[in-house]
Amino acid sequence: MAVASAVTGIGFLLTAPIPLIPGAIHWRVLAFLPCVFGILLGPYTGFVSGAVGNTLWAVLGGYFNLATPIFDLIGVGLTGYIPGVFVKPEECRTARGAAKAAIISGVAGLIMVPIVAVGFQLVGVAPFWPAVYMLILSDLPPIVVGTPIVARVLLPILEARGATRRRF
Repeated sequence: MAVASAVTGIGFLLTAPIPLIPGAIHWRVLAFLPCVFGILLGPYTGFVSGAVGNTLWAVLGGYFNLATPIFDLIGVGLTGYIPGVFVKPEECRTARGAAKAAIISGVAGLIMVPIVAVGFQLVGVAPFWPAVYMLILSDLPPIVVGTPIVARVLLPILEARGATRRRF
């Protein structure tokens, strides 16, 4: 979990160069990381990688605000948890499973957006509707496109090392 959180936080920091709402929302190329960690390593690892990774990004990047430890933590954490609950790692081998991963991850992203936007509005970082719009632009395309591709590429590597989660 610690490694997944660090990869997420540092990944967000290094690949979020384009501010959509300066100081709040940046286009995040690696927004799919919590989804991938959730699918391949389990929902709890997915949640922690999103929650802690996003908080790490906010602290290191200078974007931390009072909404970060509540709204961002929960919202971004859910982008890792939800796909981890509904998509099995082995499903990512097929086109149908990859489509399922994209859809479930996209739904998780849609759930995250208003949660984070409420936090931004409450602390005065951004009004709700502009935050919703910009979060959709910044996070959903990488989540929907990146999750199935990266999960499918990483699956055999993690399976060879016995590192994918076990279903009981």
